[in-house]
Amino acid sequence: MQLKNATTKRWIAVDGGGTKTICVIGDEQGHILSKAIGVASNIHTISHQKVYKTLTDIMERVIVDSGSILEQIESIYLCLAGADRDNDKWIIKNLFKNTVYEQKIKIKNDAQAALASGTWGESGLILIAGTGSIVYGISTTTGKSTRVGGWGFLLGDEGSGFYIGQRALKAVMKSYDDRGPKTELTTLILNHFQLQHVPELVRIYSGENIVPNIAKLSKIVFSAAKNEDPVALEILENAVNELIKMVEAASQKQFESKEDVLVLHGGLFSDSLFKNLFLGKLKSIHQNFKIVQPEIPAVIGAYLLGIREYGIIIDEKIKKNIRLSWDETNFLE
Repeated sequence: MQLKNATTKRWIAVDGGGTKTICVIGDEQGHILSKAIGVASNIHTISHQKVYKTLTDIMERVIVDSGSILEQIESIYLCLAGADRDNDKWIIKNLFKNTVYEQKIKIKNDAQAALASGTWGESGLILIAGTGSIVYGISTTTGKSTRVGGWGFLLGDEGSGFYIGQRALKAVMKSYDDRGPKTELTTLILNHFQLQHVPELVRIYSGENIVPNIAKLSKIVFSAAKNEDPVALEILENAVNELIKMVEAASQKQFESKEDVLVLHGGLFSDSLFKNLFLGKLKSIHQNFKIVQPEIPAVIGAYLLGIREYGIIIDEKIKKNIRLSWDETNFLE
């Protein structure tokens, strides 16, 4: 899309996770002008130089493809997994030191972008269950924010894709050792990795992108659960219980209204079985949540954070422009 007005401002927004990174550029009227997709960009699982290259490559692509120039860019919102703590933000910020982007970079975690995509920037809680897991909340009335989880695959990420995939692998190993029940997961996982024998699964230790590759096994667990494999069903039930605990903890810390908004985000909720298991369990415990699934992707939430900080009100006209420009360019998260 060619630039129509060389004087209008632009905002770049990035949503970076443990599997992929999406970047968009938009103007002050809600028109999304271009997008680009790259690989994972979590500094805790990917080398810092690879993260930097991924981010700069996709940012340069949207600038060029939209016919924009750097001087038009008001800010660059990097909403990245693994970027919640001050030291994480310093590491990412330092990647851009002495570059043309240095003064424009704003760093947030990916949960903030995903929440904004579900509430259009208003108050709410968000549960992200994808490669990792986290609950994040913010009240635009009080300015108070809350987070539960998001501590990474070694210290947290309960109920996540990685959690599910890792437990599936452990179930296969236990079954092989006669320490656990037989399970359809054995055949499915061996086929997935194109292996003949269970002991060969230890090769996963030497592979690249271990965390996202294990997280992808959650789809295999969904498949086995739909075939009523008891081991797969138990793994999913345990994952749901962990996510419910996170939501409960965050809800107790946060909200001023009787009806809390809970945004569901992440690849796990794209599976109907998993989503229904979660909602059934949640409703049996809490009746006061208004459940929302975003109609726009998290990267657009990151864009909304950028224009809101500039003082632009997210009115119906901007929402309409976002919906139209996202759909007509066939943007898919």
